[in-house]
Amino acid sequence: MNSRIAVVTISALTLMAAAAGSLRWLKDRVRMGEPGVRIVGLPLLSESGRLATSNSVFLPDSLPGFRSQLEAIPELELSFLPPDTTFGRRSYDGGQSLPPVSASVVLMGADRTSIHRPEYCLTGIGWQILQQTVRRIEVPGWPAGSLEVQRFDMTRTVERDDGRRVTINGVYVFWFVADGIRTASHSARQWQMVQDILSKGRSPRWAYISFFSLSEPGAEEVTFERMSRLIAAAVPAIEREPQTASR
Repeated sequence: MNSRIAVVTISALTLMAAAAGSLRWLKDRVRMGEPGVRIVGLPLLSESGRLATSNSVFLPDSLPGFRSQLEAIPELELSFLPPDTTFGRRSYDGGQSLPPVSASVVLMGADRTSIHRPEYCLTGIGWQILQQTVRRIEVPGWPAGSLEVQRFDMTRTVERDDGRRVTINGVYVFWFVADGIRTASHSARQWQMVQDILSKGRSPRWAYISFFSLSEPGAEEVTFERMSRLIAAAVPAIEREPQTASR
């Protein structure tokens, strides 16, 4: 048994050493591509009020039918993600007692661990994904169906200030974009990165763009349509130029 444990341990250490060597090789040999989103000199603050980042990904402050305000970056997110991550964060309020729509962009730097599979983060904070679909949003001036997104319909139980536990629902929409390419698939994003590293010696600098809104149970489709109008108006200002879709 002891020899078996030793073999497993040595194998694990060997793999770790090989992985570390590969990461060093990537850092030394692979150049970073250009971002597919616009970066501006607008600082963002953390939830505690300290400076989170001096630059940020541009999110339009004015859109037809919506008022907006900057959102703070959660301390947990700042402590978890690499320091060279660039953020964009803004909340859009459409009035009429409708819940606001939160927009978020996470742009990776040289450290490629900034972006994770969205399911992990969402379930980690208590959301249950009820339904996952791929949808297309029509953007004025762009080719028909060029913006393909992932849509998650979700539910979560939370405790109110009075101690009562209530169930809330939400709609989460996201996609990934780099210089010259866009995809709604996390696995396609990873595969594209491998292809570019091996064939071009370049790593795409991916941005993870997401929008979220609370929704009444059964009204998820109505909520998604409202979010789609906001996204269609916002995305031409967020992305540097229309990208080529990747599956």
